[in-house]
Amino acid sequence: MGRTAVVTGEGQGGAKHPAAANWSPAIRLKYLFLTATVFGGSYVIISLTTYTNTVFVNNEAQFGFSRDLHHQKEPSERYTIKTKGCSIPGLDPYDEHIKEFVKFPRKMKSCPNVNKTLLNNNKTHIWVLEENKPHYNITEDQDFSCCYKAFHRPSTVQDIDGIEIDDRIQYQDCVHFDDFIKVTDEFVRVLCYSDGLETYQQFFLFAPHKEFKSHGTNEITGDKRAYNVIIMGIDAVSRMNFHRTMPKTLQFLKNKGSVELVGYNKVGDNTFPNLIPLLLGIKENELKTTCLPYDQLTFDNCPFVWEWFKQAGYYTALGEDSSLLGSFNYLKVGFSKTPTDYYLHTFINEAETKSGKVKDFNSYLCMDEKYFFQVLLDYIEDLTITLRSSKLFGFFWEITMSHDYLNYPMIMDSSYELFFKKLERSNYLDDTIIVLLSDHGMRWGDIRSTKQGRLEERLPFVNILLPPSFKETYVSAYNNLRINSRRLTTPFDLHETLNDLVNLKYIEDENIRFRSNEFYAFKRGISLFFPIPDNRTCEMASIDDHWCTCHKGKKLSKDSSEAIEAAAHLVRQLNSLLSDHVQCAKLVLSQLIDVTEMEVGTPSVDEVGWREFMVTVQTTPGNGIFEATLRQSKVEWTLAGTISRLNLYGDQSICIHNYQLKLYCYCQ
Repeated sequence: MGRTAVVTGEGQGGAKHPAAANWSPAIRLKYLFLTATVFGGSYVIISLTTYTNTVFVNNEAQFGFSRDLHHQKEPSERYTIKTKGCSIPGLDPYDEHIKEFVKFPRKMKSCPNVNKTLLNNNKTHIWVLEENKPHYNITEDQDFSCCYKAFHRPSTVQDIDGIEIDDRIQYQDCVHFDDFIKVTDEFVRVLCYSDGLETYQQFFLFAPHKEFKSHGTNEITGDKRAYNVIIMGIDAVSRMNFHRTMPKTLQFLKNKGSVELVGYNKVGDNTFPNLIPLLLGIKENELKTTCLPYDQLTFDNCPFVWEWFKQAGYYTALGEDSSLLGSFNYLKVGFSKTPTDYYLHTFINEAETKSGKVKDFNSYLCMDEKYFFQVLLDYIEDLTITLRSSKLFGFFWEITMSHDYLNYPMIMDSSYELFFKKLERSNYLDDTIIVLLSDHGMRWGDIRSTKQGRLEERLPFVNILLPPSFKETYVSAYNNLRINSRRLTTPFDLHETLNDLVNLKYIEDENIRFRSNEFYAFKRGISLFFPIPDNRTCEMASIDDHWCTCHKGKKLSKDSSEAIEAAAHLVRQLNSLLSDHVQCAKLVLSQLIDVTEMEVGTPSVDEVGWREFMVTVQTTPGNGIFEATLRQSKVEWTLAGTISRLNLYGDQSICIHNYQLKLYCYCQ
């Protein structure tokens, strides 16, 4: 598995050279890459600092993070976007109310035994590192051997419980070796024994070439008009937090001319309701009438975008770095049939169960000595090499490092930058479209209690990197994308954009002009390659008022009758949601935290017949903090969207398994 290459003249350990202290930065950099190459590409270069190209272990300099936030501060604009239909306030990544939360995660534990792995590998072999045997008390006089056990996801599902249908696994017979072994499988677990006792285990993930099985007839292999399409998600990172925590990755993308969607607005609370519009083009609550009838537990019948690409002749891949928090597996059943050609859940679930290390709140960060996010990045890179002569559509999602903590993405920055640089050096970016994005910003914690934190939660980042040939060939589409980068956009628009990438004829200049005459104003999703109307509002874009960042607001006195009535109604709504679950305690208002009246649209209240209030309350038992947008008409109060929870609930809702109601339930 991967190691950490450390080049320094200060005796830090790792790959060193006695003369390194006198080397120039250029020579140090060259030696670092040579070291990584000599060992079969198995080294992971964590970070190169800006001025010395020296890697420091476990400190801020390692990740290029500066304590001087004022030095990094960029001038903010008055508006993030300003169109006829939507004005979003300007945001500063280092706003005075935000910078106190931006801290390097020094207390985070690193993965164990990083430099003491007993086994190493390249793309074809696994071998024993003799020099590390003493670390595991293995001596020369002991009987030592390792067991190579490949495993896979069996095609049959007989006698498997519905809840575990996506977690099924089958191991092959053990193949013994004591020095090295050739790799012939995709998923491998190796167990090593000394005098008959298990001493060590390690999981290995490979990307072998598979026979192409198309559902359609359109073979595109060798077609220069087709591009690889790779979507890479980083969970729970706002656009501002991406700027703060992953500046190296951002700078690489900027240097390559990527397009950043600054007006990208989420359409749901957490990951799932924002991925369903992206991958299916529908709302979460439309699943039950589209592909998830009441007696259908799995997602097998859902028309995901990867099916389009599969029918068009692409290899497809789906991978996340967490099974516990997987988008289709967290309190859900997942897939019965294997959804894509390359499906990572089988491996991640087994590795997380058998070798997950460093549990940090919700996630295991490490697969033994290696970060799970790095496992995912390495796998994507391996796929790009394996399928270089074919076309790939891949959807990948990082969860473990970013899901729970605002600043943990700092740990990943150098690795993502290096990943993209490797793709650049291999010329893979010349025929590949990369979409690097998130689903939402941080949904809880101290930052969420600030005005900017509330906006950041609703404004995740999206960066789209296009090859030079795309910009030159599809001029109108590219120009529209640049214009739309400062319009109000949503996951529904990304869905339509992916649809256009299946058949690029749709976005040729002539077809762009023809199709632009179509009536788009009230279409829920609009391809980013076509003009998005300047007068687009949240309502036109199918964004509930609760998530809309275009609306202005004015604070109300907490003693006002409107505030008291709105808070009481919010608590009634919470208890109504929980009414069928007797194991959940009835919630009582303990504190009215904030009430803001929202200015929605241009008509007066008398004309529209209602007023809207964003309300934040705290309830007992459990001290949950909830936020919702409530609409008051002349006859009733109604919810405008769903209810957000702004603090963590931990084990408070362990008695309920509905992923939505877990936010609200306090188990009695």
